[in-house]
Amino acid sequence: MSTPSRSAYVISAQEIDHGWIVLYIITAALAITGVMARFFVTYPLLWLLFKILGQSTRWVQLLCQVIAWAPLAISFATLILPLGGWLWQQGSGGRAPSERERLIYEDALAVLTKADPELRPPREWFVLDEPYLNAGAYASTLMLTRGLLDSAFLEPVLAHELGHLNSSDSRVTAAVHRLTTQPRVRLGRPFATIGFLFSGGLAVWITRAPWAAYWRAREYHADQYAATLGQGAALARFLDANALENDLPVPFMWMSDHSHPATEHRIDRLFVSGR
Repeated sequence: MSTPSRSAYVISAQEIDHGWIVLYIITAALAITGVMARFFVTYPLLWLLFKILGQSTRWVQLLCQVIAWAPLAISFATLILPLGGWLWQQGSGGRAPSERERLIYEDALAVLTKADPELRPPREWFVLDEPYLNAGAYASTLMLTRGLLDSAFLEPVLAHELGHLNSSDSRVTAAVHRLTTQPRVRLGRPFATIGFLFSGGLAVWITRAPWAAYWRAREYHADQYAATLGQGAALARFLDANALENDLPVPFMWMSDHSHPATEHRIDRLFVSGR
């Protein structure tokens, strides 16, 4: 099964929604604090380094501006261009699928494509060697666990993730994540506070509750997309068997960063849509 051309993955007018646009603009505006922190932290360090190396310091300010604004530029580019999730794959320990896994995936995708010939498959996908049943979408990339590929629930879960990939969801997820430059090691105080400001994490932390509310609504949307592909009942069975037992009480959910609605409510809506 051939993958559409790169231009098919450029964001379209139909994928633009005022909800995420407003939230993204607010988050990006707040991320200016990270820009300022990166500039003022890197400037004296680069200036000192250039002095030690005996080099001219005339380019220090320009380099600091590039470092400071790079996350915002990459984030904005993610919304417009089909930038993939290679770093996500590498960071999570994903691997290329085997030939057997590729055939299983293509068979499932073919079933879903019959229901919607205009369906847009992911540009790339990879496998996570985990026994549990899970999948995820980020930018234009899909992740499937080995356990899901070997299960009877591949088609409904894939249909749900395609709901994110055939809308702005996966791209907005990547764009918001790329607003920050999270440190790879846990820092102690006061470096944790400096790292928090340097990374731009303050902007995402402030807007975490409205973003979580938006993502909960988008989970319902992806479920309904799966239902339009004929996978509503099967997805409900998957949620009942594999997700319901993981639900925990979330006090003041409307104030939390919990990005998924109650599984029982998702099942309820899927059964209603299937009637």
